[in-house]
Amino acid sequence: MKLMNTTALIIALISLALASVAYWRSGGKQDVQNLQCSLQRELEALRAKQKELVESASQSLAAAYDRSRQRLAVARENLRQQKEEAVEGLEKQVKLAQSQLEALAKRLEESARAAKDLTVSAAHSAEEAIALRVRRMEARATLMQAKAKATRAQSAAANREFERADQLLAEAADLLRDARETLGDDHAYDAKLEAIKSSLREATNAVHTHAEDIRKRIEQVLADTDRIVSTLESDETKALEQKP
Repeated sequence: MKLMNTTALIIALISLALASVAYWRSGGKQDVQNLQCSLQRELEALRAKQKELVESASQSLAAAYDRSRQRLAVARENLRQQKEEAVEGLEKQVKLAQSQLEALAKRLEESARAAKDLTVSAAHSAEEAIALRVRRMEARATLMQAKAKATRAQSAAANREFERADQLLAEAADLLRDARETLGDDHAYDAKLEAIKSSLREATNAVHTHAEDIRKRIEQVLADTDRIVSTLESDETKALEQKP
């Protein structure tokens, strides 16, 4: 039985070989060549599509870095103005923020240059990490500006300039909202932002009613703002210490 099966298999293989030769001689060679040409065209189309996708990703990445540069420029100008205004209690925070901003700007350029040597996925991840830090830096500058408003509101309230104090606290609340919008889908600081929102609301109510604890209420706003600014400072310090 085994011999018969083996013989049948050999006969089948010989038949297949003869059929292949006959097919090749009768025009099969042309079919194979046509198939090869078709595959070559498809390969070239795939290569062109890949090149198009890489160029598109490169342009998208460059645009993202440009947006981060613009955000840093806004934050830089904000901090410059705060430094000139020299609001009491902000000097050290402004100085540190300026220093870290310039270090971050340098890191951004390093990341942008290195992108061409990375895979699309790795380059995108690196850009997202930089963009997150840039948004936090911009939000931090805005929160410090809100702190300056609250500090002035405290002085105005002490001089019984309640209307002026109310206006300054309202401006601080607007800046708080701006900071939240800047952070976007970064919710790491939501609890601290909510604390500032709450203390601002209580300080505003105290101004409206000319309450005796106005100073205490505004001091709470300043303390809550300092808490989130300090956290942002610490987080950026840690990020700068990490290797790119």
